[in-house]
Amino acid sequence: MAELKWEKIGRTVSLKGTTIIYANGTGYTIESRKRHIPHANGEGTWDHTTYWVLKDGKEIIERYSLKDAKEYVEGNYGNG
Repeated sequence: MAELKWEKIGRTVSLKGTTIIYANGTGYTIESRKRHIPHANGEGTWDHTTYWVLKDGKEIIERYSLKDAKEYVEGNYGNG
């Protein structure tokens, strides 16, 4: 199967972190969710990013890289 073309369609920034939305026109989207995690000592934060695959707005699976999320969609597109 040919690689799907992904397009960045949205970005939301809040005090909790940043979410970037990617779509490919198939009903699947991927949300890159960067969250600020407080350090154990209470001083400052570190960032943790995960990638959620959604189908028609419903969360399907979480991945830990954008590449893995895209591969999941591309491997499952057309399988329901």
